[in-house]
Amino acid sequence: MLISIAGTFSVYAQKSKNYQSISSALSTPDSVVWLTLRDQNLESFPQEIVRFKNLKYLDLSNNRISKIPDNISELKNLFYLDLSGNQISELPASITSITSLRNLYLGYNQPANLEQDFETLSKLPLLKVLNIKGDKLSDLPASIGKIKSLEYLELSENEIRLLPMEFANLKNLQILYINNDKSFDLKSNLSILGRLPKLKELHLEGDHFVQIPSEISMLASLESLYLNNNQIQELPKEVFKLKKLKYIDVTNNRMPNILLDQYRDDLAPTIRIQF
Repeated sequence: MLISIAGTFSVYAQKSKNYQSISSALSTPDSVVWLTLRDQNLESFPQEIVRFKNLKYLDLSNNRISKIPDNISELKNLFYLDLSGNQISELPASITSITSLRNLYLGYNQPANLEQDFETLSKLPLLKVLNIKGDKLSDLPASIGKIKSLEYLELSENEIRLLPMEFANLKNLQILYINNDKSFDLKSNLSILGRLPKLKELHLEGDHFVQIPSEISMLASLESLYLNNNQIQELPKEVFKLKKLKYIDVTNNRMPNILLDQYRDDLAPTIRIQF
C-alpha cells in the first residue's frame, strides 16, 4: 500500500512507456520518463542513466549495485527511486540535489552509516515515502527525526526494540509499518508513537505480541490498526475507546471464538473488525 502521492504517480507512469533496457532507452533519451532495470544482475549503476534528463521513475531493485555515483544528482526530475535488494552501504551527499524526490526504497541493503544517510535525506524537502525494510537494523539513529516531510515509513523485518525519542519529530507521518519484528517493545514505544499527531495507520503484524498494552489509547489519531499474525489472546478495552478508529485486523491470533463474537457485538458501528 502506498499513500496517495505515490499512487498518483503510479497512474501517471502507466501512461508513459516503461523502458526495460538501457539500449532501448538510449534510442530516444529525452522521452524516457519511466525506466525499470530490476533483476538484471547489474553490478554497478549504469552511467548512461544520467543522460535521461526527464526521468521520473527509476527501478534498480534486486541487482548487485554497491555504490550510487555522485552524478545521480543530474536526474533533477526524479520522483521515484527504488534501490531495494542491492548491496548499497551509503547514499551520496549529492542526492540532496534531487529536490523532486518523493519515494525512496532502500530495503534489503547493507547500510553502514544511517546517521549520515538520514542527515542527507532530511535535506530532500518533498520526501514522503521511505522504505528501509529488511536492512538488519537493531537501532535507528536520532537523525531519522529530521526527515520531517515523511508521511509513509516502512521499518518491517528489522530487529528494532526501541525507537529514538527524536522519532516523535515526524509530525507528518501517517502510515507506519513495523511488521515481523520480534524485538519491538510496543509498550515502551507507545509514548513516542502517541506524539505523532497524524499517525492514522499502524501495522504491527507478525511481531509475536501476546498482549496489547492499555497505553494503546495514546494513539489518538489512529484509524486503522493491523495486529494480525500475532499471539494475542484478547484486546484491552482501551482499543475500542480510540475515537477515530475505523478498522482493526486481528486475524491469526489466539482469541477464542466466543470473545471474537463479543467484540463483534460490542464494537461501535463505525469500527470494522477483521478476524
